Amino acid sequence: DGRSVHDAAVEGGRGRLQAILMTAAAMIAGMIPLALGTGERAQTAPLGRAVIGGLFLATIATLIVLPAVYTLVQARVRTLSPTLDPNDPSSTHYDPRA
Repeated sequence: DGRSVHDAAVEGGRGRLQAILMTAAAMIAGMIPLALGTGERAQTAPLGRAVIGGLFLATIATLIVLPAVYTLVQARVRTLSPTLDPNDPSSTHYDPRA
């Protein structure tokens, strides 16, 4: 609707921020007992810590890195998508016989 790529990325991030953070927080909270690995579960502690670290980094990447890369890539792409309509003269699929 005429907005810049940056504005679209920011608005999309705002719209999904709460869902992403709540999902990550719930998963991290669920992995804390595994990461602490007390008693007989001590052998699973490295797995829990790795999952928590990976989830934390993936959340940061989803919220910061992915929108930044999207903005950079889309800034170099044509703003208007090409039409596929064979009746539209500006289309690469234009067929004057149709």
